[in-house]
Amino acid sequence: MQTFRTVLYVKRKGLYNKYMVRKVVFVAVATSMVYTGGMLPVSSKHITYAQSNKGSLYSVTSVPLSQLLEEKQPIIGESIATEEQMLAFARAVNPNFPAELPKLYLEIGKKYGIRGDIAFCQMIKETGYHRFGGIVEANQYNYAGIGATGNSKTNKGNSFQSPEQGVLAHIQHLYAYATKQNLPQGEKLVDPRFKYVARGIAPSWQDLNGRWAVPGKGYGEDILRIYYQMLQTPTSSEIQ
Repeated sequence: MQTFRTVLYVKRKGLYNKYMVRKVVFVAVATSMVYTGGMLPVSSKHITYAQSNKGSLYSVTSVPLSQLLEEKQPIIGESIATEEQMLAFARAVNPNFPAELPKLYLEIGKKYGIRGDIAFCQMIKETGYHRFGGIVEANQYNYAGIGATGNSKTNKGNSFQSPEQGVLAHIQHLYAYATKQNLPQGEKLVDPRFKYVARGIAPSWQDLNGRWAVPGKGYGEDILRIYYQMLQTPTSSEIQ
């Protein structure tokens, strides 16, 4: 691991405390954190950050899964997982998992302020690691089951023209649930069910229970369990 030194500001009780950090950053008590690379999401507490030999941050969960699930995890925020980490995790189950999807989720998620790495985990849950097998088919590029309700074999839900459009629709649907804000400037709406969402009704992943999926008991927690596992996935380039 490359040695580095930076300044960490941890906000506690409204005040920022200054710390010098070397090699590893432990964020066990942070409610908001600023480091030299930008902002980290509120839910980044209880995550250990370290720097790879390429200068990027990677993360390892440092608390029990039960503790992660007990705290509301916001949909809005920055991603933590790396593209390589996401692909390695998915391909451990499905060796034919499309290589372009992690990058699309990270890039489009960042544009909308959505945690694209967790949206990726929702896609994994909805599609069975891109193996599908339910009423939605792979060639629909519908990664979130948008418009697919019940067990109907005729109503397969919405279809999109490309993987990029499918990921965009997914991120926009999450955006509708998580915030009342307008779409980012210049963005075109492609989610056909955006208008049916009560805007801002589900700011956290756990709030999707009974809303995104019905009855949906434990739906958000299932997504976070996948996320927890993914964050622990090592990649060949992160630690050398």
